[in-house]
Amino acid sequence: MSLDNDKSFIKKLIPYYQDSNFNERFEHVTRELSKSRRFLVKMEINRLFNDCNRAIDLRGRVDATCFEHPYDGLLHYLDDVALNLFEESISVFGKFTVGVFEEVTNAKNSYREKQQREDDARRNELKSRSQGAVKEKASEPVTVSEEIVIPPNFAQKVSLTNLNPRIEERINILTQVKVRLANGRTIHGLTTNMSTRGAKIKLTNTYKIALGDVLYVDFVEIEQTGEEIISLDLTYKVIDVISNGDQHWFNLHRVHQQADVDSVLTAFIKKERPSSSTDVEHIIEGVRSLGYQFIHLNKMSGLPIFFEQQDNVYVPMFALSNFENKNMLRYWQTHNNMLRITSLISHQRIKQALDTGQPEQPILIFCFTHIAKGRKFFYSATEQELKKSGLTDLFMQFGAKKESWKIYQLYVNDVKDYEWHMPDILPQHLISKEKLTLEQHKHLLKLHDIEISAYLFEISTSDGFKHYRMRKPQETRINLLQQFGHKDAQDAGIKLIETSNMTMSNRREDRFNYQTKVNILHKRKQYSGTTVDFSVHGIQVNLNDTFEVHKGDILKVIIPIFNKAAKKSEDTVLLYEVMRVANEGKILNLKISVTPETEFGPKAVYRIIKSNQHKLTAQIAPPANFTKSLILQYCHYLSSLIIMISKVQNSYKVSQIVTPPQHSSLFNLFSVLSPIDSHCDMSPISKNNLFKEIFTNTLKQLMVNSPAACKEVYIQLINEGQNYRTLTHHFDSFETPQEHCEFISTASKEGQLFALRISMSRSPKMNYKTFSREIIYAAKQASYKTRQLQAELDAIIATAEIVDILPEIKQRFNCH
Repeated sequence: MSLDNDKSFIKKLIPYYQDSNFNERFEHVTRELSKSRRFLVKMEINRLFNDCNRAIDLRGRVDATCFEHPYDGLLHYLDDVALNLFEESISVFGKFTVGVFEEVTNAKNSYREKQQREDDARRNELKSRSQGAVKEKASEPVTVSEEIVIPPNFAQKVSLTNLNPRIEERINILTQVKVRLANGRTIHGLTTNMSTRGAKIKLTNTYKIALGDVLYVDFVEIEQTGEEIISLDLTYKVIDVISNGDQHWFNLHRVHQQADVDSVLTAFIKKERPSSSTDVEHIIEGVRSLGYQFIHLNKMSGLPIFFEQQDNVYVPMFALSNFENKNMLRYWQTHNNMLRITSLISHQRIKQALDTGQPEQPILIFCFTHIAKGRKFFYSATEQELKKSGLTDLFMQFGAKKESWKIYQLYVNDVKDYEWHMPDILPQHLISKEKLTLEQHKHLLKLHDIEISAYLFEISTSDGFKHYRMRKPQETRINLLQQFGHKDAQDAGIKLIETSNMTMSNRREDRFNYQTKVNILHKRKQYSGTTVDFSVHGIQVNLNDTFEVHKGDILKVIIPIFNKAAKKSEDTVLLYEVMRVANEGKILNLKISVTPETEFGPKAVYRIIKSNQHKLTAQIAPPANFTKSLILQYCHYLSSLIIMISKVQNSYKVSQIVTPPQHSSLFNLFSVLSPIDSHCDMSPISKNNLFKEIFTNTLKQLMVNSPAACKEVYIQLINEGQNYRTLTHHFDSFETPQEHCEFISTASKEGQLFALRISMSRSPKMNYKTFSREIIYAAKQASYKTRQLQAELDAIIATAEIVDILPEIKQRFNCH
């Protein structure tokens, strides 16, 4: 059988020739061919990718004017039609090959009719000369374009928000199209995938096409068999642009819907589908974003809080809570178990942050607590408030003497769009709709009311206490600090959303923050502790002393407050099953175990919650999509710089850096050093021994459930003409506050200075449960790329958040 019959297979395979999974794709596309035909097809593809050193000269062979077109050391003479085809062929083959030569010289050019016979002779000559080259090519490795070598200290840029939904499946179909631009110019392109309502086209030039532009695409190769020929000159809108070197891909969405056009496109796609694969690139990218969301949200050190506006006053609504920021929440819990953290972020402070007009610039908040007569009082002040009052030294000296001394950076963003909208990246026919209760539906409606996204990040260190204590205030009257006390009024009811599992599937009911004493009986011994939170069927306990306990163990638990509420004089013993052991055995997550003797337990707990609900802070159990939507909203306003640390073979490296959706001076620091668009240069914190000193030595001491550990370093960014260089200094290389201040002054004059606080944590084992459907769907169509992504995510062993604390450093060392 002639090779001409296999041209459709060759056409489908050529664009993927240099992909790492080419062999896998080849086997799929040619699965219906015999072994001999498959061999011929592969040899023909190899031949077409042979380098070509013959120039194309159409002068005198076409009626149109030919122009010089230098390319890769050769000078070609091409008319307008041939030039367009030449550029299109280069975009497919990647360089000047035999395939490009034949595409241009064999094309049906309207100007070339008088030279048709000469062209036929030329083609025959080319085929005869290439016979020996085919055999030689079969025994030699395929020549591929030189790959960009990524230096070891570079980190790949990743996104947490790259979730691009599609209404329908797209099929990898290659067909030529004519693209008419808004200025009237017509160019040739090539589709790489298609659906009835969308397409992706490949061009060799951007032609200044931007997002939102309208293109007119004519599908010139789609044959129609009906009596009435439907015009396939269709209008599309550009929704995404991807570039790689000289190759550019434009994702398009069809603007007008017509039933007759739909019918023609659907029939064409149905015909091509048996020999084509489904395009799942957007799903793989979506899974990548969800995977990095899971890693970060489980170890996020700060506290995201969302506000609505009521009567022109910002009121807190929701906060994202995980294991890492629980300590922050406990600090703000009062003697009567109210959560007072929202009084720290008042309406006035939100306005103060918004008025700066720079969301990436935080405001500093200093605070401490005071306990008197069994009550807990809170005091806080921003840097601006202290300066205005003239009590900076007094507040800092007095507050730093207390163990409760804390320093926060507060980032505030004005939310303008509905970034929380969680798209479904799977085809609609595979999406199962979640059944919602009335209460869960109310939670979803509240997402529309979000106007402010705030992020509270603690930057206080025990080593920094001594420097604040050294302040020498001129004013010594302590009672003047009363103006910074929080009013003892009931806070608005903030609701905590648990993100540790990226879904509330493990919790079917609301939990409530409450601290009360408990006693645990196990193996004839008694252990004491305090509740962290509880629900009707579950409880979290913080133990005073650890003991050997494992998941699945049944513990006898005595909760005195339950006896008091039930008006029982003797202790009531409830049975709880251990679900999780954290913080090296100090925190237990328990689930009630109901027996005939203890069936009264859940009812008693329910009555206690019902009668005290107005005093309790709830960790609500909303629908899974609500949690994911709130997480997505947070990801659109990242305030810290997030990096991932992976184990590659037997070494560790900073492997990924999250691209913030908004301006970030820290991200720009690492990005400006890199000549590669897809990567950041992390050398300032990872070159030579820096990685070991900052990360490795610290991570060796951390467990997955250990609290985050911190390091602080200075980085100087110095502009030397067209180049940048950096200098990194450890904090402990300066012995006195004066040395710090002198360095800050000198370094700031030499270039831009950053004071980095790096908060790092061990990452949990990757859990694909929350996006398992997407993983399975992608693996069916692109198993190699899906396995690559899973290996990338599984290799991550730690994550870190980085913030610039230079303003706090100046206060810490009292630099004027």
